[in-house]
Amino acid sequence: MTFTSQQQKQSKELKIVTRPVVTIDSIKGDTAKLKLLHIIKHLNSVSEKALTYLIHLLQSEAKVQLKYSFINIGGIPCSKQLRDDINVLLYLGLVETDSVSRKLKLTSSGVEFLEKHGLSGEELKTLLTSVDELKSKISSIDAEADLSARKVRGSRS
Repeated sequence: MTFTSQQQKQSKELKIVTRPVVTIDSIKGDTAKLKLLHIIKHLNSVSEKALTYLIHLLQSEAKVQLKYSFINIGGIPCSKQLRDDINVLLYLGLVETDSVSRKLKLTSSGVEFLEKHGLSGEELKTLLTSVDELKSKISSIDAEADLSARKVRGSRS
């Protein structure tokens, strides 16, 4: 049995991807993640889909400075950077997903962290005012998450 040179090149290789370790200390200087924490706290709980829409609207309509770039897929804004930041906050235990509503909310550690290291002053006031102005635009998306959570609970009963 003979192998061609192309077959020999198709060997399985282990690829190692290095990623920097994320710690709570690294969040202290990251204003985008701090703003995310403040937004989630201000809303009490929010679905990930509604949060994505809200961040998109904050950047495009309210001109709030955040680092996220969005692409529209079927008219739905998507951001890999935002998704990664949400995962980091979940991983560090500052944010959790409510088991019933499947919405994001701050943990007690997240509330404590914001009390010590959160934003303050005019920047925070401007951010939360913008969130309040745009809240009505995402309420239907958040309600959709509530309905889908109820359907799942209802089918399990």
